[in-house]
Amino acid sequence: MNTLKIWRIAFVMLAAFSLASCSSDDDNEDISKDIIMNVSAEPGVMYDLFDSMREHPIECMRVMTEDEPGRWQNLYFSEVKGFTYERGHEYVLRVKRTILANPPQDASNRKYELVRILADKKVEDVAEFRPHPL
Repeated sequence: MNTLKIWRIAFVMLAAFSLASCSSDDDNEDISKDIIMNVSAEPGVMYDLFDSMREHPIECMRVMTEDEPGRWQNLYFSEVKGFTYERGHEYVLRVKRTILANPPQDASNRKYELVRILADKKVEDVAEFRPHPL
């Protein structure tokens, strides 16, 4: 009888552990939100993750989002789906930002898709892209 009681306790503990370790569906859902994104007329410079010597600069867009005002970030030109960047233009965009619950290991956890161009202003005297010499 004692052995049966031990098995029951072990089974209950195993069942409780199994239920507790299951994640809720909310943890595995992408989160999407429309946000305002400003795009600079002057492109930025970024470097590939594996370019530790910073020998191969990549021209990119400089963007600032409404939820991080004052902080410019660099994005690849193709990172906002449906949007084509043109040097010398300042843009205000409405984009759908999706934060991926399970992003690929070799990619960002954020995706952007153009909803609408709210403003497109031509700016004169935009500096030519010149990578900084080492």
